[in-house]
Amino acid sequence: MKTIKHYLSNPYLALFLGMFFMTLGSAKWTIFIGPWLGLAFFLYFMRTVKAWKAIVFGFLGFYVSGLVGVYEVFPAPLPILLILLLIISAMGLLPYIIDRLSNARERGFLGTLIFPAAFVVMEYLNTLDRGEVWSSIANTQYQFPAIQQIASVFGLWGISFLIAWFASLVNWMAAQQWKWARIRTGGIIAGTVYFIVLAFGILRVSLVDYDKAETVKIAGVTLDNSNITETIYYGEFGKTITIEPDASQTSPELQEANRAMLPFIEDPFAEKFKNARKALNANLGLLFNKTSQMADRGAKIIVWSEAIGFIINSQEDGVIERAKALAKEKQIYLFMSLGVVNPGPYNPERLLLVNKTITLTPEGEVANVYLKSNPVPFAEQDYGSDDIIPLIDTPYGKLSPVICYDADFPHFLKQTGKIGTDILLVPSGDWKAIDPYHAYMSSLRGIENGMSVIRPVSRATSIATDPYGGLLGSTDFYSSKEKTLMVIVPIHGINTIYNRIGDLLPFSAMVFIAYILIEMLLKIFKKEKTLPNKQKTKVVGV
Repeated sequence: MKTIKHYLSNPYLALFLGMFFMTLGSAKWTIFIGPWLGLAFFLYFMRTVKAWKAIVFGFLGFYVSGLVGVYEVFPAPLPILLILLLIISAMGLLPYIIDRLSNARERGFLGTLIFPAAFVVMEYLNTLDRGEVWSSIANTQYQFPAIQQIASVFGLWGISFLIAWFASLVNWMAAQQWKWARIRTGGIIAGTVYFIVLAFGILRVSLVDYDKAETVKIAGVTLDNSNITETIYYGEFGKTITIEPDASQTSPELQEANRAMLPFIEDPFAEKFKNARKALNANLGLLFNKTSQMADRGAKIIVWSEAIGFIINSQEDGVIERAKALAKEKQIYLFMSLGVVNPGPYNPERLLLVNKTITLTPEGEVANVYLKSNPVPFAEQDYGSDDIIPLIDTPYGKLSPVICYDADFPHFLKQTGKIGTDILLVPSGDWKAIDPYHAYMSSLRGIENGMSVIRPVSRATSIATDPYGGLLGSTDFYSSKEKTLMVIVPIHGINTIYNRIGDLLPFSAMVFIAYILIEMLLKIFKKEKTLPNKQKTKVVGV
């Protein structure tokens, strides 16, 4: 009679559980325990079955769980997503293949380091290629603040290493049949490391005291501007269309509505777009009214969500003058986020729209004009940014604006640690499928570089976090009628170890994996070199 233990040790059950838990830990659901268990089950499967089965079924497991986890999350048509997942799934196999080829499970406790090191190397190399860290499992841990604090030392790589190491440790202990005599030394070492990491995280978070800290009130302003897109569509096609607030970027209704955007950009002054222009002006008026109200409630810094001020380029000078007057009247720093249409015939080489944030001072001056540095693939053009994060020195701390996707690039955001940013302002625009995953990704940049992060968002949850990733306030776009975020924020950032040592962990992991790979190649070379001699000896004996 087969026992429960027999079924639990079935590698194909492990594959299914790995897929299940990795899907739960995806950007769509973000259940923090998912990656911890998912990697452990995947690793068990990849180590247990024959090599060809590990590659074939492991690839299929990654592909299916990846598709379920990112569908409607990734802003690309389904055919493109299916092709990209082929590449992503193949790359996802590499740490498991290195673990298997190196015979990590035969190396004892030290062998447990191979898989997490290879995993971190792969995540790091992905950032060198693409820049962003959307696929990093570290992003899933915002419900686990104690473990997040290791990012202040090793960046998000520290979080990924700990999750992957846990998978390797569990498999090593299971291979030793959980017998204490066999796992005692390694178990004590690993347990001590995790205890230190958690104690460090708990102490770091619990010792925060803002009662004595200097603070400033900051507001994030957004609104539902679906009416603009709907009005533009009616002007072009003479038909009504309704865009639900939670529509994904790939939803049929939004794709249909976007068909009217190009004709509008080409000639926004056409008679058919008269009502659309009125909607633009009404939207702008509402933004200025909300800004004024937030200032009257005590906000000294006010940030608009990404491109929420949708205007035509001929309006820009007038809008800036209006913002100057308001900033001076209310004595505020206003970060005005604009999507500026450049009318004219379509040309793929011509910039159709500019995504920018303009900083106005209490003196009524323009302190900075920032262009989005990292446009979203398949959705945005290159805006011509100089890729330099600005620093605005104010009585309320040193402020730096970036825009949405910019905050997903750790290498780019390292500038903030070097220039001493106290408060990072991230006007953003998301959609339901990536809410609140994308919002909390930016909080990791705050932990890494020791700064508060304010992220007002249209169509998702607006959040503000302190330099420890602690939530200062949030507003749910979908459940709150008043979508404005108002928070009290410490005006000083903190120094972090990560600011000093940078990417020491992934560099060390690369050296370690390089050593393992060289060792593997030398063994293969030595085996091939000695094989003819053995064969020769056998012939002579005959």
